Amino acid sequence: MDLTLNLIMMMPAAFKKRLLRGNDIHRDNRTMNPGMQIVLSILEQRGVTNNISSLEPKAIRDLYDKVAERLQKGPPRIKHQDHQIDVNNGSITVREYFPKQETHNGQTLLYFHGGGFSIGSIRTHDTMCKHLVKLLGYKIFSVEYRLAPEHPFPIPLEDCDQAMDWLIENADNLGVDPEKIAIGGDSAGGNLATCLCIKRLEESKQTPERQLLLYPGIDTKGDHKSLKTFTDGYFLLTQELLDWFGNNYLTEDDYQNIYASPMQYQHPEKLPPAVVITAGFDPLRDEGHAYAEFLKEAGVKVYYKEYEGLIHGFANFTIEPACYQAMVEIAKEFKQIN
Repeated sequence: MDLTLNLIMMMPAAFKKRLLRGNDIHRDNRTMNPGMQIVLSILEQRGVTNNISSLEPKAIRDLYDKVAERLQKGPPRIKHQDHQIDVNNGSITVREYFPKQETHNGQTLLYFHGGGFSIGSIRTHDTMCKHLVKLLGYKIFSVEYRLAPEHPFPIPLEDCDQAMDWLIENADNLGVDPEKIAIGGDSAGGNLATCLCIKRLEESKQTPERQLLLYPGIDTKGDHKSLKTFTDGYFLLTQELLDWFGNNYLTEDDYQNIYASPMQYQHPEKLPPAVVITAGFDPLRDEGHAYAEFLKEAGVKVYYKEYEGLIHGFANFTIEPACYQAMVEIAKEFKQIN
């Protein structure tokens, strides 16, 4: 099946469209990219998001680890090294990726994977990080923060905070310029990235110099149109899955906390420049756009773009050329945002 999928994805968009036999997905004045629709069909056939509430966290984590790389464009050859760092009541892994050419001048991206705070790992995002290393030319440090429900809010955020402390403290040995540390993440990782900026501001600690937010989960109590439009049916990130993630990570008292819901922050003008990316077929689309506007209105430099035909998680689906091309464009804008 994966070989067949690879061959299909190499075909022109018109060929993929013909495979759909007129069953294109249209919603909210958008048409889904045909390659995305084929990927979704295969994920649905494999039951990737079926009966989530009945699964143990380990079961869905193992499944995600198993399927993640199969939907990615073959990665460039990028060397990496894993570091174990101490955090409160435990330790975590931080994976360091090395650009092929030592031309990054100390520029670094500290990256937090997505997965609803409950799944995902440095393994599921290994290929994505390798692509970003090639496209950005930066060193990347990918953080394997501890996951809910075993480690609920604020533990994942605290792990990410301590990872940044470690990076700054060891900057000389790691070949990092502590003044050129950017931060980024996708989905839940995007939430952790921007919440970490707020946390470090509030604690008068060094903040990242820019932030990369890929289809971030931002507004924990929002009532956005896209949440109603795309959480039922054929869009991967279902309401059941969103509820499972939210209940794993937060209690009711946490939903208005600025370290979980950055739209509640009273001083957004102090936050670093941001690239905010959304997907057209994504329940989180409108809150990502709202956060970009929230930052712009505060005077923060923002680049925002919605990829109308793509779905939540598209950076992990670069087997579809449109997704990889989006990553090329995003990397270019990120390098220019400061």
